[in-house]
Amino acid sequence: MVTSLTTPDATLAAIEAALPIDPQPYTIGDRPTGLILVDLVNGFCTVGYGPLAPTEPNQQIATMVSESDRLAKAFTARGWPVLAFLDTHEPGKPEPPYPPHCEKGSGEEKLVPELEWLET
Repeated sequence: MVTSLTTPDATLAAIEAALPIDPQPYTIGDRPTGLILVDLVNGFCTVGYGPLAPTEPNQQIATMVSESDRLAKAFTARGWPVLAFLDTHEPGKPEPPYPPHCEKGSGEEKLVPELEWLET
């Protein structure tokens, strides 16, 4: 079934209807575990940083970045691992159907400024 989803709310409602999940807040316990961050890069999260980045400030993205930063700090304070996967592409190699994005050397492939501390 293919439908036209024109708003973020409609898209989220369709995803929630299709997936049997019940999102809950995450509370860090005492049991060692790791945190995986995926694609929190400028090219997807920083305003004006490429064709797939937001064109204006976006509260949902800002909240995601802030929560990721908070969790990463909590995990590192406990000595637990934090892994960050960064979308990175060789310049000039197409990735249809997407426009060129997160190419090496463009800055789009770098962690958002709030998470750069993870690289030190």
